[in-house]
Amino acid sequence: MSRKYVITLRCIAQDLERRGLKTFDIRLLRDEYIVECGYQDPPSPTPVTIHYTLMDIDELDRVGEDKRGEPPLAKDFLNQIQIFRTIGGYLDKNEARLIRITNNDAPGKDSIFTVEYITRDGEHMVDDRARSALYDMCVVMYKQRGKLTGTGGRRSRRRG
Repeated sequence: MSRKYVITLRCIAQDLERRGLKTFDIRLLRDEYIVECGYQDPPSPTPVTIHYTLMDIDELDRVGEDKRGEPPLAKDFLNQIQIFRTIGGYLDKNEARLIRITNNDAPGKDSIFTVEYITRDGEHMVDDRARSALYDMCVVMYKQRGKLTGTGGRRSRRRG
């Protein structure tokens, strides 16, 4: 897939959040993301399977564009969308190839995200990240995005 992971994973997270899906196991197979997911907090069964093609991601990106200037509805800075965007940014920055992301492997209440990928050097990696570690990565990425847009990390609104 030629699309950046930061965009693709953000689009998938927005769709999962819109559908109320909390548990996920995402695998990239050839040119398709296969997401097994469920409505309960992890670990839990994943009775729903969704397939995302590049065309699906493009459509989700277009639909999501209209909502991007709006303030987030989430009470928590570290929501599923931010986590997926951060993982995607990490993969893009390190020129890695995604194999799998899941939040359904760890028993207990602690949110652990498992990210499986191939490095640019061909090494197979499996990273288990706690929610707190992802929070730190999200903050860094949020600040970087603010520097790139010239907003200093703040959202800007345009009036038409």
